[in-house]
Amino acid sequence: MSRSPGSQNKDFAEARAALLGRLRAALLTDHPPTSFRSLATAAGVTIPTLRHYFGDREEVLAAVFADCLVGGQTELKIAQTPSGPFRQSIHDLLHHLVGGFRHGRLDRLHSVGLTEGLSHARVAQSYLASILEPTLTAVGERLQAHIARGEMRVTDPRHAALALVSPVLLLFLHQHQLGGASSHPTDIDAFITHHAEAFLTAHQSPPPTRRKREPA
Repeated sequence: MSRSPGSQNKDFAEARAALLGRLRAALLTDHPPTSFRSLATAAGVTIPTLRHYFGDREEVLAAVFADCLVGGQTELKIAQTPSGPFRQSIHDLLHHLVGGFRHGRLDRLHSVGLTEGLSHARVAQSYLASILEPTLTAVGERLQAHIARGEMRVTDPRHAALALVSPVLLLFLHQHQLGGASSHPTDIDAFITHHAEAFLTAHQSPPPTRRKREPA
């Protein structure tokens, strides 16, 4: 019996997952493909085949973002969980984020999300839901834990997460996607140390004051 138009063959999920792997790898390159034709070429299929498995171009990008969220749960858990006292935890967190940008090529993923999201509302929503907001939420939960311990001043953890993550993301986009490493090179490791200490100065709880002993 022939398959009716639009129906899914038995290995649909496996074939779609394989295509997602190729698409994800393509989007993490220095020059990621974003047109529907270039995405189909990167996946090694025709445009009708790509449309069969995902729909339109925006749905392809949304599927890749969602796939990255599923694959990034371990990394998000690390970002979410304090790794020691407040000072150590903030330094560890920033180095963890830098590692994701350097070795996981997450700066390229953010670049695609921002570039495409600023022009296409559906891509913007999928990028926020699967990439940017989970990162901010995980960092905010780590900071909330330090607030609960009394190590960090009471503040809105989401605001603090934005203040902590945004400069790191901007620096990587500046240095790599925008080519700033050639014209305005910045020592990323030195910046991370400076940024961590500035954040700690602003947000670390002051030590408890000792009560003066009353004279006998």
